[in-house]
Amino acid sequence: MSLDCTYQTPRPTKKDQSMAVAINAIRRLETKVEELTAAITTTPTALIAPATDHRSPISTCSHSESPSSPLARRDCGSVHGAGASPRADGTLVKSTYPIPNTFGKVNISFSQHYVSLWPAIKQSLPPEFVSARNDLPKDYIVDIESARPHLPMDIHMSYLTSGYSDNWLPDLPLSVIKGLSDAYFAVFHRNTPVLDKFHFFSNTLGMAMEDDFGYDIETCLVLNVLALGCLAVKTHQEGNFSLPTRVPALDAGFVRPEWYELVLDDPPGLKFFNEARKRFGFLMCQNDLQTGQFYMLSTLYYAQILRPIDSWTTVNRAALCCMGVLTRTEIIDFDDWEGDMFSRLFWNTLMYETIIVQELSLPLSGLLDYEADIPIPKFMAFSRPKTSISGLLVDDDDSFFNFHFLAQAAHRIILTRIRHNLYSFVEKKGYPSPTLTVEMHHQLEQWRNNLPPSLQFSDSDTTDHSPSPAHVMAKAMLRSRYLVAKFHIGRPFLYKALHAPAHTTESEYSEIRAGFRGGMYWPTTMGPCTQMLSALPIKFGWCSQCFGLILMFHAVARSPNPKLRETLPAGWQQWVQIMVALIEDCGKYSPGIAKDAELLRLL
Repeated sequence: MSLDCTYQTPRPTKKDQSMAVAINAIRRLETKVEELTAAITTTPTALIAPATDHRSPISTCSHSESPSSPLARRDCGSVHGAGASPRADGTLVKSTYPIPNTFGKVNISFSQHYVSLWPAIKQSLPPEFVSARNDLPKDYIVDIESARPHLPMDIHMSYLTSGYSDNWLPDLPLSVIKGLSDAYFAVFHRNTPVLDKFHFFSNTLGMAMEDDFGYDIETCLVLNVLALGCLAVKTHQEGNFSLPTRVPALDAGFVRPEWYELVLDDPPGLKFFNEARKRFGFLMCQNDLQTGQFYMLSTLYYAQILRPIDSWTTVNRAALCCMGVLTRTEIIDFDDWEGDMFSRLFWNTLMYETIIVQELSLPLSGLLDYEADIPIPKFMAFSRPKTSISGLLVDDDDSFFNFHFLAQAAHRIILTRIRHNLYSFVEKKGYPSPTLTVEMHHQLEQWRNNLPPSLQFSDSDTTDHSPSPAHVMAKAMLRSRYLVAKFHIGRPFLYKALHAPAHTTESEYSEIRAGFRGGMYWPTTMGPCTQMLSALPIKFGWCSQCFGLILMFHAVARSPNPKLRETLPAGWQQWVQIMVALIEDCGKYSPGIAKDAELLRLL
């Protein structure tokens, strides 16, 4: 493509950063001057506000705010900024002149909820849906979820034989702690590896028990693990999998342990989670690795019980811990265990924050700015003495799940590139760039082809003989992420065909067709995964994807453009029913998702 290569340079020291800030400020100013000069030269009347707006819907933003408002600037800003900086469409940028529409470009939001605000979508869908949607705020999910009641603070625990008291935690039998911890590491840790299994059992848990589960970070980490362990036990029950044990047993399905009553909170694990929140109150100002791990485990718990705003709050705190470590540490040795653990925390945090922020248009923490500087984790083993319990904690599946995590981290980078390079609209032929589109497809196929043999999948995979819930989720996530990327590559062309069919080419209709094929039969939204909702990763994200896709299917089916209607894949109506069922199931636990289900019934 005759483009100059740009290589990542080492992070500057603190002494060099002030000069770098000054240079970057000068470059930004030069860019603004050049853009303004070009705007005045090419379109002298562009800066003059017309008395009436003669633009077509495709030239306007996909929301009702005035382009001069901060929210309008965020969604309709110049794509030059979005291409240059990952933070451009997630933060508010002050400007003294109206650059957004100077070049006729419109940013397409990556949020699937904003599909309901596309002008052509509003023209195609039934009046009942459009009216109900117009009566809601633009970010109605944020408003609804922010207004929901807090988690209950007191949960009575009837399981303990000694009766309920404020000092119940030290009375927990070791079998309960071990059983719940094993369940956590068998399910959630494998797909979200925030902790080190051996370090947890040999150090963290031991220190918490020696202190009688006091007000320290080790106790808080243990309590979050036990809370997630309760959800993991429910997952084994939902999927009829036997619980993990030290001694392999015959596959007899799920058998309730004697302490099963511990997982019957609503939601499961709330008693442990409340204790963690109470004890962490005295530690909330710490900003180190373990504090970041606590916040990320809290994020995982909130995400699994479908409290998206709470999960964004805690993942933001985890991100601040990461940035605190990065800014006060001159050099992090990523070749030792602690540096590698920090890398694991960083990528877990970044991957979840990116999803929740893009969907709900919430403020970014700034963690994405460090993406190029942090290597992907190597999953280095914690130092283990020869005479220890290390032999009991060796899992042959470790490398399998480590590769899964690294593959998903690499996929997240590709999806971010797709958003930065393709998600803008101009009313002309050949935009988005065919060259960039081919490159995005190429990178996605390279990602798939370079997966290790144990992670390879085919398009015809239908059977699943996975030995555990974690295997089910991991396999489903990889294939689903591949299909989702295919869908998102085709989505900007769908926006173009809906709003500017005269400028849409046959090859772009082919991209829409391929995108719709990628938008069907995601393994995470059907079958065993939806049977085990307690452990389905990023449930809110999948429900949001389904919501926007249903609107697209219905709008295209009602489109007067026959070429666009021909892009609908066979069986899309049945697939819509599967997606609606998932949204309705999750709506029982989230008022925001319940509102989505209510809107979809109007279709």
